[in-house]
Amino acid sequence: MNKAQIRSQVLALLNRNDCDTATANNFIDLALSRIQRTLRIAPMERQDVVSSNDVGDNLITIPQDFLSMKYLWSGDKMLEFRDFATFLTIPDNVGAPEYYTRVRGGLLIKPRPPLGTEINMVYYGQFDDLTTDESENALTNVAPDLLIYGALSFASDYFFDERKPLFDGRYASIYAELEEQSRMVEWDQSTMSVQPAYSIPY
Repeated sequence: MNKAQIRSQVLALLNRNDCDTATANNFIDLALSRIQRTLRIAPMERQDVVSSNDVGDNLITIPQDFLSMKYLWSGDKMLEFRDFATFLTIPDNVGAPEYYTRVRGGLLIKPRPPLGTEINMVYYGQFDDLTTDESENALTNVAPDLLIYGALSFASDYFFDERKPLFDGRYASIYAELEEQSRMVEWDQSTMSVQPAYSIPY
């Protein structure tokens, strides 16, 4: 569904003659911001590859649409997150990267990666903005109803609508379904490779 279709559904379910197009658009935009603050599902995954351009350079600038990290690795080794205080105690030398921490708009890496080291990042990114009536994004394609009921929740606050518990309940139910679906996808992927219970040398 595009933004115009979602807005049409919001207005139809709200069923008020005092909610104009601009106000409904505002409810949709607020709902989108609310959803992506906490929702983490596969369609939000992005990948970025950073190549170290200087010996000893250990700062990676995170993408502008970054919400949270999923995986960070270099070569065949996953990098491990450390809180900033712990990170400061790790020796600051040059070598294959092993640890990272987040500082403002970037990631600090230790050891400092040698020239040309590739660091791979899989992260959760923001949904594309719905800037026009024809706009679509990953959320409007997989779960437009979540956006619709999120917008209705904001509308019920604005208009002091007594149906707010109904709208909130539907929103929570759809959100829970998406989270469960995401967990099941992760579980299915984890069970695709089964390790043997015993290892018998020959």
